[in-house]
Amino acid sequence: MSDMLSIASSAATTFRKALDVSSHNVANVNTEGYSRQRAEIYANSPSIVGTSFNGGGSRVETVERMYADYIQKQLVSTNATVKGYEESLSYSKQVEGIIAGNDEGVQDFMQRYFDSMQNLADNPTSRVNRQLMLDEANNLTGHINNISVVLDDTQYQVNDQIKDLTQGINRNLEEIQKINDMVAYAQSQGTQPPNDLLDQREQAILELSSLVEVKTYKQPDGTIDIHTINGKVPLLSDNTVTRLQADQSAYPDENRIEIYAQIGGQRKQVTDLLLGGGQLGGVLDFRKNMLDRAQNELGTTLNAFVAANNWQHYQGFDENGDAGGNLFTPLASTGLAHKDNSTLGGEVKATFNPIDATAIPPYPPQPLTYGDKKQDLTDAYTSISNLSPDGYEMRFDGTNWTVTNLSNKETATFVSGDSVQFDGLRFEEANLNSVAGDRYVLKPHQDILKGFGVEIRDGQELATRGQSPIDSTGSGNLDDEPVRPAAEGDNVNIANMASLQSKKVMFANNSGQPAETLLGGYSRMASSVGMYVRGQEIQLTAQQNTYDYIMDRRESLSGVSLDEEAANLMRFQQAYQAAAQVMQTSQTIFQTLLGAVRG
Repeated sequence: MSDMLSIASSAATTFRKALDVSSHNVANVNTEGYSRQRAEIYANSPSIVGTSFNGGGSRVETVERMYADYIQKQLVSTNATVKGYEESLSYSKQVEGIIAGNDEGVQDFMQRYFDSMQNLADNPTSRVNRQLMLDEANNLTGHINNISVVLDDTQYQVNDQIKDLTQGINRNLEEIQKINDMVAYAQSQGTQPPNDLLDQREQAILELSSLVEVKTYKQPDGTIDIHTINGKVPLLSDNTVTRLQADQSAYPDENRIEIYAQIGGQRKQVTDLLLGGGQLGGVLDFRKNMLDRAQNELGTTLNAFVAANNWQHYQGFDENGDAGGNLFTPLASTGLAHKDNSTLGGEVKATFNPIDATAIPPYPPQPLTYGDKKQDLTDAYTSISNLSPDGYEMRFDGTNWTVTNLSNKETATFVSGDSVQFDGLRFEEANLNSVAGDRYVLKPHQDILKGFGVEIRDGQELATRGQSPIDSTGSGNLDDEPVRPAAEGDNVNIANMASLQSKKVMFANNSGQPAETLLGGYSRMASSVGMYVRGQEIQLTAQQNTYDYIMDRRESLSGVSLDEEAANLMRFQQAYQAAAQVMQTSQTIFQTLLGAVRG
């Protein structure tokens, strides 16, 4: 009867363990990341009595975690993608609202400005129309300044979020590191997997993927290594955390936070290596492909607008017969010094000056002939058409300067003390204090947003008149005539300025001909902003659907069903009670046998 008793005893132990497992499942039905567990019941080895095999009862071999690694990895990947698109979409809609909105947007202000010039061309002696044109010019500059403030605020928001997300990533990695230690210890002490610890680690990795897109690699000791999605930044390797550091860029005055990490014993900038999914990847993608691009494209249009207006204005003469000066504040972009530069105080700059390094309108003397002046305008339009919405870096080797377009990596060089015309801009030294190895970054199309303003305060200074039509030499051509104003009431120059609305001046094509008007340049920028937002929305919808599908798959495998667990509890309870009844029966039979022997 001892076999009967031992079988019943092992069965009671088995079903009590099974009840414990089902109870644990029910208790964690709402625990994030919990995977349903199942008691794996196996028959004990039979005993051999003579030629008979007698059953040995049952046992719980292990508590299995209902988990699929490939599903979890898909969940981590799609979660990172969804969070990235959510973050970039949130920021990009903010920029779209201020830049690409049609209601009272830049395009409307520019249109009203050109309309005011047309009104002045219709009546060039009207003081009211002159003042109206200056008012519209000031309205435009005020609107641009407001946009510049919002974009700067957005840069500050991005900087702050990069700092916060970096700290969050470090905290999450430290949590996973601690769980790794506990998992490795638990696995070294027994054969039963530490299921709850494994679930906690998978949930921590899923939460980490909300911040940055990662890949995981299981190690023989049970720990997990974590790298960025491209594998180039080991965030957790050999259970050692590589902490990310959010700090100023190599150009301290740039107002730009970059991310650094100690890799191979050296502090390296890893910002571009973190592009991808997760909130951090989404923020970085927005900054690189939307915010920077929008600022540069808007600034390029503004630089073209300022240069075209100033140089056309310079062609004419005001009510006093003086040559037109700068209508809008011209570009003056100063390079931002690298942190490792010498302390001598070198300085570089970029300006819009298609003629030479010193002559910027209004010139102290006028050109010798009207033909020379027209050529200046032609040169200016050529430079305008070559403007490119990019940033630049200048490096000095001790003799020569190299200017590099940071987008297409094209370069131009010039000797120290000289200058070079590149992408429609003139790059030069502002002093001769730089030494070999010094470098600077320049953002001329972002700087124009901050320095945009109206130079003229008096409507009488608007150069509405054109060149005098008198042919004093009798050559039949005004090009050889000296520069002098037409009669009062002439509207040739202001009419030419009004025609800038429809004149193609931007973005030269392969033939070298301008392909866009000023309004068209703005529309191109607004379209790229809108396309980015639409693209993010489409991708977010698609990835969200994918994430929901994978989550459903995980829940079908790993999720706790209360109905199923209730049924298991009843089944295991009945089995436990039956095993107890067998034990009681075994004891009764044994007592009966003892009584018979004694009697």
